[in-house]
Amino acid sequence: MSFFADLHGADAPLGGKARSLVRLSAAGLRTPMGFVIRDELFRAIAPSLSLPEKIDDSALAALDRARADLMAAPFPAGFSRELAGRLAPDALWSVRSSFASEDVAGGLGAGIYESRVAVRTDEVETAIRQVLASALSPGAVAYALAHGLRPAAPPLSVLLHPYVCGEAEGGAACVPERPGEPIIQVRAGALAAAAATRLRDALRMLVQTQGDVEVEWVAVGENVVFLQMRPFEPPPAPGPWRGWADLEAAGESQTLWQWDQAHNPLPLSPAHAGLVALVEERCRIGIRQRVLGQYLFYAPDARPGPLPISVQDAPARFAALRAEVEARLCTLGDEPALEEALDLLLAVEEPIFGIIQPALRAARTNLQEFLRQAAPSALPALGQLLAGVKSMASERRQRAAGLRAARTAEERARARDHYLELFGDETPVWDVAVPTCREAAETLWGSENDRFDAPAAVVHEEQTIERVEKQIAPARREEWRRLLRLARQAAGLGEDDDWLYARVQAALRRALVHLGKTLNRMAALSDPSAAFFLPLSLARSLAAGAPPPPNLQVQAAAGRAAWEAAGRDPPPAPATPDTVSVRGVGTGGRALGRVVLHQPANPRSAPGQILLAPTLLPSELPLLVAAALVTETGGPLDHVATQARERRLPAVVGAAGACRLFHDGDLVLVDADRGLVVRLG
Repeated sequence: MSFFADLHGADAPLGGKARSLVRLSAAGLRTPMGFVIRDELFRAIAPSLSLPEKIDDSALAALDRARADLMAAPFPAGFSRELAGRLAPDALWSVRSSFASEDVAGGLGAGIYESRVAVRTDEVETAIRQVLASALSPGAVAYALAHGLRPAAPPLSVLLHPYVCGEAEGGAACVPERPGEPIIQVRAGALAAAAATRLRDALRMLVQTQGDVEVEWVAVGENVVFLQMRPFEPPPAPGPWRGWADLEAAGESQTLWQWDQAHNPLPLSPAHAGLVALVEERCRIGIRQRVLGQYLFYAPDARPGPLPISVQDAPARFAALRAEVEARLCTLGDEPALEEALDLLLAVEEPIFGIIQPALRAARTNLQEFLRQAAPSALPALGQLLAGVKSMASERRQRAAGLRAARTAEERARARDHYLELFGDETPVWDVAVPTCREAAETLWGSENDRFDAPAAVVHEEQTIERVEKQIAPARREEWRRLLRLARQAAGLGEDDDWLYARVQAALRRALVHLGKTLNRMAALSDPSAAFFLPLSLARSLAAGAPPPPNLQVQAAAGRAAWEAAGRDPPPAPATPDTVSVRGVGTGGRALGRVVLHQPANPRSAPGQILLAPTLLPSELPLLVAAALVTETGGPLDHVATQARERRLPAVVGAAGACRLFHDGDLVLVDADRGLVVRLG
């Protein structure tokens, strides 16, 4: 039996890379002259191979043993002699995988398998073993399983040819559906103009006969040597975002509505989406709100609003509202009726957001306009002038700092109770489905509280006020002090009304929790928290005593699935993001999630996270799970981008500086349609 085959015909035993060289040569293009070691060699040195059906700890150990056995197994009799007869003694060689699907769309295995270049003749046998053993790596097995392929499926051939050393190397692609200049990516060296012209001409010719393809090339002077050809799947053309369909049905223009990414960038639960619709119907708060594709959007409101109040009247109005809320919360109790909790929330929505907050904004605006006229150079200090006011925010910082300073379990318990006494009803996200601090108390306290441990700003604030006042003419200082006092008072109230609203929203959450528990006792819901994923109108009907429909569990599951899917289909990023962003090359699609910095020694990944790395090894990718990928290096034809397109995984590669701008836990939008990564929070 011969373990060798020459490069002629498109025989399956040649494997993917070798088959592509045959087709390139038949098209009249220059390719290296070489030969193939057939699949029979692998079967001879790994005769009793048993590969796992999933990747776990036991599978990793088994694969380690299989690779070690393959590296130590003797070659069949006569193989080394015949190989030596094909190798020039003083040459350098390229020893490359040419496995079953490396030229088949959907199973290219880009960068998954080993290829060795510039190999000395006396090292070729070891390189052959390394290439074959790469089919047994965890990444290769995971890749095959994820693509419905049999791991180490035949042929596992090895392509050998003389090493081609050129002045430049890279990849290129040309897509007939997108006419224009071919994509040429130079990975190393400088591509001569004449070689670039030949490369473009070759691509235009290939696309006529081969369709969407990409090639690997090396330029030697003005000549181009082609090393591989495989199908190229371009990034899908971005379609209209599904959230716009609701606007189209209503006959409204999407240019009117803006995504509230600065304050509410995450998708809303069905319960909270229903609350937004109810508030929009019943209240006037100065803006319109609606949920599109599970995300909160806002637009100007031309409808008449409530009667405004003066800046001076805001403190008294808030004090009266707080007293009313406190009294009604006492009446509601720990398990309020849903309609009573909704009535309370609707009763405070318009006073807070439609009456009090506009007055508070006016106080800041009045001070800003005064400074613009009286002391323009002091405008940058406006934020410092309003810092250090006594408010719920300063109280929150003080109590959180006390918790961080606690050393014993008893001290921590007291400090925790002290914190929760005022702030137990707050949530990290504006959604009635999110547990409050009181509910999540056991997991709340950690290094995150560092952000509350801000140094006292009193001395700095007083110095700033004194410095600004010296710039104001004496005749206007009384007006300055009055406007400053009102603006500082408004800054404090702005924190206090958010705290009050959180208490009201927590009462609504308790009402929905109570409803979920009731439905669970009736066996209508298997999980009480599923109540948050029912339409609010249905929840209100059930709370009023309507019998649960037989498909209630199905409706809740569908609501949860839609909410989870929304995180994988966020709105397109704004054209001019207000937050930190980086650009790169996108593979198509969008995703929203929290950043996880990739650590090769301790890889972390999860379905809803954005994996950020300086670079990723192609063999790592099949083992990683994420909502999207962001790398600082790479181009549109590199292995990371190719695998991402193949997996329909949004990715932005070549996003230089991303690892400096983004940190673990940052909420980011990956808009791979536009090659943009935006930090939202």
